Amino acid sequence: MGQTQPIQSPRIDAVPGTSRRSKASVPETTEGFKAIIENIRQQQRGRKKVISVNRDDVKSVMFPYLKTSNSEFSPLDITFECDGVSEKAVDLGGPSRELFTLLFQEFMQSKLGLFEGKGGFVLPVNNKKAIDAHVFHAVGKAVVLSLCTDPHGPGFPYFPSFIVSYLIGREYIHELSSLFLVNEFLKQFITDITNATTQDDLDDVMGNDDERFTDNCGWPANERVTISNRWSFVQNLLQWDLIDKRRTALDDIKKGLNTFNFLDDTKSLPEFERIFLLRNKQETTANFIQKKLIPEVQKLHTENQEEEKAQKQTVKCLQILEDEEAAYLFQFITGLDDVPPYNFSIQVAFNRKNKKATLPEAITCIQRLLIPLGNKSRLDFYKSFDIAIKMGRLGFSDDS
Repeated sequence: MGQTQPIQSPRIDAVPGTSRRSKASVPETTEGFKAIIENIRQQQRGRKKVISVNRDDVKSVMFPYLKTSNSEFSPLDITFECDGVSEKAVDLGGPSRELFTLLFQEFMQSKLGLFEGKGGFVLPVNNKKAIDAHVFHAVGKAVVLSLCTDPHGPGFPYFPSFIVSYLIGREYIHELSSLFLVNEFLKQFITDITNATTQDDLDDVMGNDDERFTDNCGWPANERVTISNRWSFVQNLLQWDLIDKRRTALDDIKKGLNTFNFLDDTKSLPEFERIFLLRNKQETTANFIQKKLIPEVQKLHTENQEEEKAQKQTVKCLQILEDEEAAYLFQFITGLDDVPPYNFSIQVAFNRKNKKATLPEAITCIQRLLIPLGNKSRLDFYKSFDIAIKMGRLGFSDDS
């Protein structure tokens, strides 16, 4: 697998204070999206498909339907059953919306082995049996059909941003993060790699890779993991675990999403992210960032006067943050637009590797802020902190 190139500080290829994806408010429904949905409806000229289903077991009825070739050309008419008795209702969108909401919830049941995750987000699992049975293709197709009767339909808003980026063919490397790892052994392995302070420490960590992550992730067998290239190695691990080993399932979902050419027609529209992206209502306010970071900065062990000054100046910078600046800083450190919907921590350390550095740096894959030690005055420190926040976050760097 190829390695990403080092990104120099500061990044200027993004809107200041944002990631590459604008965080502007998303319109409820654009005219373009409405036209696409209307075009799909016009293609559904087959005989209406009447489906009677029990709320406790939607998938047993819907899976065969979804996997039937050309079934999408027949509009659905949904009736729910209760104790074998059909509920009287005209399907003007409500029953269909409920049906797909229940179906997507069943998709995510752990016993099916289709998705895994925590805190609300899910990742597709490399389930060979499900792949061979074209289940993930059916998932994508179901999402498209769920919007046919209601453009505001339930969608599948459970994916983290890098999955959405992969689906539409957008660069996603900067969005990969250990925050999304489900495998606790891999998460600990990465933590041990990041905490190694000497090459001997790192060699010990690599030698104790009992799960054989190094062999599986595609890292060259003859290339030693060193202090200087370990972030490339961590990036390699994240790419493998979060994308590569799920690629077949993801590509099947993409194929299903292109039912009626839906994916190709909508991937550039704001509605696509609404359909799939897990959003958290918690905002990255100044108070939120201060509670996360100030205790971490204050408990740092200082070795000299320069570090003591940098520690105090960092606390001061955090104390005077405004809400908008706090959101920029969160993106700078994590590479994420939204706060994950579960508890997480942000790491802080002095940049002892490059003591002459004057700008804060961020290792986004592990959510670590590196405090600069090279500023000559307090004013220089404050200015450099402000510059780094406004310029956006750093990517992976081999000399971090």
